[in-house]
Amino acid sequence: MPLYAYACADCAHQFETLVRSDETPACPSCGSEKLERQLSLIAKPAPGGDTGDSAPACAAMNGGTPCGACPAFNDAA
Repeated sequence: MPLYAYACADCAHQFETLVRSDETPACPSCGSEKLERQLSLIAKPAPGGDTGDSAPACAAMNGGTPCGACPAFNDAA
């Protein structure tokens, strides 16, 4: 089951939940099903984990200056 981030259109509560393809989640705060799926950032692999051929982590993930490629970190700068 994939993990998705949502923002509730009724109460603006933001949350993450595991969702099956045939399920419609409800807001845990108000129960509304009027949700907008949000862009989720992928977690950096743990040290010693297999990173495969992935791109190097953005410096902003380690407290550095954002590289400009990730819109989520550009807003924080």
